[in-house]
Amino acid sequence: MTFRKRRSPDEARAEILEAAEERLRLHGIEGLNVVDVAKACGMSHATLLHHFGSTGGMRRELVGYMTARLIDDIIASLEQHPEIEPPEMLRSLFRTLATGGHTKLLAWLSLSGEEFAPAPDTGPMLIEHFNALIPVIAARLPESPDATGHARRVVFLIATAAIGFGVGGPLLPAVIGLNAEETDTFSEWLGRQIDHLH
Repeated sequence: MTFRKRRSPDEARAEILEAAEERLRLHGIEGLNVVDVAKACGMSHATLLHHFGSTGGMRRELVGYMTARLIDDIIASLEQHPEIEPPEMLRSLFRTLATGGHTKLLAWLSLSGEEFAPAPDTGPMLIEHFNALIPVIAARLPESPDATGHARRVVFLIATAAIGFGVGGPLLPAVIGLNAEETDTFSEWLGRQIDHLH
C-alpha cells in the first residue's frame, strides 16, 4: 500500500511551480501543461487544476513566481555585495532571463491573448517585491530630486531591455547590425549608462 505525501495548499503550489519552472527550462513552453507538470510532481492533473484552474493559470502564476524570486535574488545580491557594479549585475540578469525561459513565457502569454495578468494574490505580491527593489536601486543611483521616480524608470528600462533581449534572441541584434561581441556585451554597456541617466 502506498501513501500519498500530504502537503499544505501552499506547499503543493510551491512544489508545482518549482516543477513547472524546471520543465520550462528543459522543455520550453510545450513542457508546461498540467498533465506533464503533475506527473513531475507525483500528483494528479486534477490537483493542478484545483490549484491553478487551467494550464494558462499555471503559466501566469509561474511568471509571477519566477519574477518575485528573481527580484528577491537581485535585492539580496545588492545588499550582500554593495561593491557589485551595474555592468556585472545586468550581465547576470540578462543571462538569467535569456536562458531560464522566463521571457519566452511572457511573450507566449502575450501572443496567445493570455497577457500576464497576475492572479489576485500574485499581483499585490509582485508590487510588494518591486516596491522593495526600488529603494535599493535608488540608493545606488546618483542623487536626484525624484530618487524614487528615477529608480522606477531605471528599473523599467532595464526590465524592458532584458525582456526584449531574451525574447529577441540573436535575431534582433543581427538585423540592427550589432556583431556578436556587441551583442554579448550589451548588458554591460547598458549597465555603464545607468549613472548617466537623468
